[in-house]
Amino acid sequence: MKIYVQFQEFSAKTGRPIDHPSVSDFETTDAGFALIPNVGDFVELVRMGSKDPAAYSGRVKSRLFRYFEQDSCGITIVVENADDADWGALIKE
Repeated sequence: MKIYVQFQEFSAKTGRPIDHPSVSDFETTDAGFALIPNVGDFVELVRMGSKDPAAYSGRVKSRLFRYFEQDSCGITIVVENADDADWGALIKE
C-alpha cells in the first residue's frame, strides 16, 4: 500500500486549512517507516534554503485518513498556530 502524507496549515482567518505544498509532505509504503504526529503534538515545518515551500509551526489539530481501495492511503495532517505554547519549554536546542 502506498501512503501519502500531506501537511496543511490551519487558517484562523477563514476557519479552514490552507492547502499549499510543503517540503515536509512525503510518501512511503506500508513496508516503510514514517513518523506521523498525533493530534495534540507540536510540529515545526522548517524551510531549508528554498523560499517557495511553506514554513509554519503549531499543534496538530486533526488528521484525516483517506483510503483509496486497497492500493493507497492519503493522510492529511492539519497544524494550527499554538499561541499559548511556550516553545522554549518544549525543547532545549
